[in-house]
Amino acid sequence: PELMNELQTKMFLLAGLIDAAFLIGVGVAMLFAFANPLLAVIK
Repeated sequence: PELMNELQTKMFLLAGLIDAAFLIGVGVAMLFAFANPLLAVIK
């Protein structure tokens, strides 16, 4: 119980980072799917 506050803050930060990493990954995937900068190099 003594560490509850500190632990809770760390858990929220960690969960937020994991969630953000997933969303960033989706964003990058969308970028490559629709506005792919590599396709111009290949052509």
